[in-house]
This record gives sequence, structure tokens and C-alpha cells, in this order.
Amino acid sequence: MPTFEYAGRDVRGGLVRGRVEADDDLQARAQLRRDGYFVTALRESVWAPRHGTGVRNRAEVAMFTHDLAMLLEAGLPLLQAIEVMGEHSADRRMEDVLQQLTVDIREGKKFSTALARHPDLFSPMYVGLVSNGEMGGRMGIALERLAGFLERDLIFRQKVRDSLIYPGLVLAMAGVVLTVFIVYIIPAFDRVYRHAGSSLPPLTRALLAWSSVVRASLPVLVPTAIVVLAVPPVRQVVWTALAGPLQRLVLRVPHAGRLAHTAMLGRFAHAMSMMLASGVPLLSALDVAGEAVGAGEFRPVLRTLRETVVEGQRLTTAMRKTQWFTPMFIRMTSIGEETGQLDVMMTRAATVLDREFDVRMRRFLALLEPALTLVVGAVVGVILLALYLPIFGLGKALMH
Repeated sequence: MPTFEYAGRDVRGGLVRGRVEADDDLQARAQLRRDGYFVTALRESVWAPRHGTGVRNRAEVAMFTHDLAMLLEAGLPLLQAIEVMGEHSADRRMEDVLQQLTVDIREGKKFSTALARHPDLFSPMYVGLVSNGEMGGRMGIALERLAGFLERDLIFRQKVRDSLIYPGLVLAMAGVVLTVFIVYIIPAFDRVYRHAGSSLPPLTRALLAWSSVVRASLPVLVPTAIVVLAVPPVRQVVWTALAGPLQRLVLRVPHAGRLAHTAMLGRFAHAMSMMLASGVPLLSALDVAGEAVGAGEFRPVLRTLRETVVEGQRLTTAMRKTQWFTPMFIRMTSIGEETGQLDVMMTRAATVLDREFDVRMRRFLALLEPALTLVVGAVVGVILLALYLPIFGLGKALMH
């Protein structure tokens, strides 16, 4: 049954907010009226009700943005809205952040300044859009657009994770099989070969040497892997160091590269449409949208876009220079510049890119799954061949 988030007033005029399960929004409103609530805002939630505190940062920030937008739409002042959210927060860390935001705002700090003190939760794009909403007196609208963007981003990430579950399981099983071969099976064959005193083929010698090196490294590799996986700061440092090389590698793999390229363009288009619709100037929107892409490979593209626009040329001219943007994207951007509706055309381009990503993802998975099976089978086959070649040679010698 769907879950709906609501904000409203009770019979005494006090503010209420929460979640209710119902078949549709009409049933949800009827149920809330029976409970004595006057509903001022209602939306369907994309998350189930939370039980506990193990909620990821992105989901928690998206939920915070949704809730705050609803409370501001209900007419509540910013400070009171944050206080109410702090009283009902189910996540300990988010509760601490809300308390700090309350203190900062009471001291006279701007909301965007208070948010910027928590960069691990609120990105530069988030802070920039809130700051623009403060200056334009459109905080509620800014938060509403932010909530929509964060929701799409969460759904996109979940879709990618779900799509990669099967390939991940295949790789995990392959890792288990190779570990068993390296730790147990290959050493057993090594002892047999040594007792037999027979000469070994080059492939077998290479396999035995590789097994010895890996087994000698296990006392170092295993604790290191445990530390990287269990300690968040270490994991973040390792990921930061590997992110750039991994992105470059993925972009150079034929099908995976086109898929990643489409995903980057889609995130850029969504961020640009949100920023421009909120009244952010083009140059600032480019900077923030570039941060939203989050890929180091996109920085030279962003630099070219910015420098070309600063020189007084059109955005479509800058896009053609980079050779990163598809003809469809450039054509829609050109129409947006001509009609003065660049934000609208960016939204349409983002929709087209989302559909293109779905198609490319299905094709990529259709190729990836059999390819992984073939690769794993080939690796295991080569290992078995290397192990049994000396036995075949010994059998032939005995027959003669």
C-alpha cells in the first residue's frame, strides 16, 4: 500500500505532519479528515516508513528536503519548520544536524550558510540553489525543485544498483571459486608435482608462481580489505584515489563508456533545468551542474563551456567545441536559446536522455551477463588446463 506524507493543522490550529498509508490520495485525505486534521500538503512518498536509524545520507537529505518544502508550503516559518522536523526526526545524525541548523538560524545566519557547514550532507549545488531561493524570496519553490531532483537521483541510483545485482553475484561467485583454487587446490597439485619430480609446462609453472605470490600476500591483503570496508574515512580516501582512473577506464570500454556518457549528460541536463528554472544565472548554473555530474572527466568539458560562454558565444557553440554532447542535446539547447526557454528544453533533453539510458542499460546487461559467464568459464578452464597438463604428460610417459 502506498505511503503518503502530509502536513496540516489539527482542531486546535497546531501544525501536524507525518505519514499515512492509503490506496490513493483521496483515501489518504479522507482518513486524515476523520482523524481531525486539515490537510494543507499531501504527496506520495517514494520510501517506506523508516524503522531505525540506518538510513543512507542521500535518502535522509532527500526526505529532509521533501518535508521542509511541505512545511513551508503549509505557511510555517523556516525556523519553526526546522524545529518541528528536529522533534520528529527518526535519524540520530539528522536530528543533531537539525539542532545545529536551528542554533545557526537563531544566531542570524542565513539558511544557506548554515547548510554549508555540513558539506558531507549538503552539496555545493544544494547550498547554491537554497542561496538563490533566499535572494529571490522563493525558498519553497527552490526546495521543491531540489526535492524532485534528489528523488530522481535516488531512483536512478537504485535502478543502476538493481540492474547490477546479477553481474555482481556472478563476479562474487567467480571470486569465491578462484580463492578456493588459489588457497587449497593449486597448493595440493604443487605438492604432487614436487614429489613426482616431473618437468612442468610453462603454463603450469606460471600458475604455481602466481598462486605462491597471492598466498604470500593474503596476510596483508585481508586485513587491508577489512580496514577499507569497515572504516568510512579510509574507504572515502581509497575511493577518491580510485574514482578518476576507474571513470577513465569505464569511459573507454565500448558499451559501458556510452552508458556512462549518457548517464553524465542526463545528470547535467537535470541539474541545468532545475537551476535555470530557479532563476540561477547561466554561468553559475554551469558551475553547479558540473558539480552535480560528479565526474572528473567532465571538468575539462565544463571548463570549455564556461570559457566559451564568458567570451560571449552561445552555449550551443560551446557544446559543439567539446564534442561531448549529442546532436539531440545540442539541437534542443539551440531551440531553448532561440525561444528563451532554455530550462524547459533542458528538461525535455533530460527526459530523452533518461529513456536512452534505460535502453542502453538493457542492451548492456544483455551483453554483460553472457560475457561474464564466458570470461569466468575461460579463467577456470585455463586454470584446470594448467593443473592437468603435467598429469597428461605423465600418463603418456607411463604408456610408452
